[in-house]
Amino acid sequence: MTKLIAFLAAALLSMTAFAGDKDKKDHSMKHSAATFDSLDKNGDAQLSKTEAAADKSLADSFAAADTNGDGYLSKTEFEARTKS
Repeated sequence: MTKLIAFLAAALLSMTAFAGDKDKKDHSMKHSAATFDSLDKNGDAQLSKTEAAADKSLADSFAAADTNGDGYLSKTEFEARTKS
């Protein structure tokens, strides 16, 4: 009986931990899209260095995130940065 209770407790704890990780990932992805949209002040579907300056972390990594070197971040480039 003690082993059964220990097993059930361990199972419940691991399910809770897994659910917490999933929620963090889902929130992170939603937050990324909202952040891109909120930074894109002129609505041109790309971020300039000036727009990116509103987020220090993004401004610091702008050159590395701008993989095609055009001086702007597309939503794809922005999302790739947030996944790494």
